[in-house]
Amino acid sequence: MDTNDITRLASRLRSQVAALARRLRQEAHSDVIPFSQVAILGAIDRLGGTVTPSELAAAEHLRSSNLAAILRALETEGQIDRRVDRNDGRKIRVSLTAQGKRTLYGTRTRREEWLVRAMQSCLTADERTLLTDASLLLERLVQYTEAPDDAPPPSSRRTSR
Repeated sequence: MDTNDITRLASRLRSQVAALARRLRQEAHSDVIPFSQVAILGAIDRLGGTVTPSELAAAEHLRSSNLAAILRALETEGQIDRRVDRNDGRKIRVSLTAQGKRTLYGTRTRREEWLVRAMQSCLTADERTLLTDASLLLERLVQYTEAPDDAPPPSSRRTSR
């Protein structure tokens, strides 16, 4: 596979992963809160269940002002609790409430149920096995980080669409 083939593959993969992500958001249509809030609930859960807003902003690549608005809405809706850090009274820690966990896990379940139905309906057993292998490759791609010397110069980087 030459560089042009890899570039076309990368473009197609990016497009299809984005389309699948959009579809999964649509399939959770009965969500009681916007996707941006569900994403923050998921990040809190992934980061161990209790996190400072600055840790959360860094992990999600959000400006603190944008995150603050989402956290206010989540707190108003009873999805999160804010508490003073026991070890450092200057810090606030954010955690999921029981309602926040129900919202997050319910959303995940609806999306996974749709994906199971889609895979059972659209894919053969052999294709599902192939998808298992592909999911391991996707996991490796997600974990990849470029060393500073490996990164292409800014002028040669492709912009995403």
